[in-house]
Amino acid sequence: MPDHIDPWRATKSGLSFGGELPLERFPRLLEVGIADKGEASACVAYRLDFGRNAELGPILEGWARVRLRLLCQRCLSDLWLDLEAPLALRLVRVEPNAKASESDYETLVVTDDSLDPFELIEDELLLAIPPFPRHPVGECQAPEAASGDRNAMPEPDRPSAEDVEQPRHPFAILERLKQQ
Repeated sequence: MPDHIDPWRATKSGLSFGGELPLERFPRLLEVGIADKGEASACVAYRLDFGRNAELGPILEGWARVRLRLLCQRCLSDLWLDLEAPLALRLVRVEPNAKASESDYETLVVTDDSLDPFELIEDELLLAIPPFPRHPVGECQAPEAASGDRNAMPEPDRPSAEDVEQPRHPFAILERLKQQ
């Protein structure tokens, strides 16, 4: 796949691109994911189809997929996440033409006649990552104590019922002032 694509020519010609790219080509995804040195190189699979829609004009359809290892935010262990980012973009040249439409296509403003497909794929995959990645309920493993003995973990200090101060009424001062 070329580093830059003229989206208007690609649309006019009905170009399609597809294949797999090494994960190393996407540095921002590598910042989010966990990479092992001994692990086989992961790949990002993609498909980009440029075309025209009678109502919307130039469009870009496709998808991007990757299997990424993240840190579970519940148990702090490894979490393998299969990300899939569908692409349905309406291409426009300037912002005024980017008004909201009732279609399933998002608007992508292309300010110059060049589109970086690697950046586009990376952006869509980053948006597909959940804000707090975690295992499904019941699959998380509780983190263990440093010594490996669960009984060695201290219980958090909890105040007894007598130690808990009763909440103060916010208008108690006003009641005292009223009595004076």
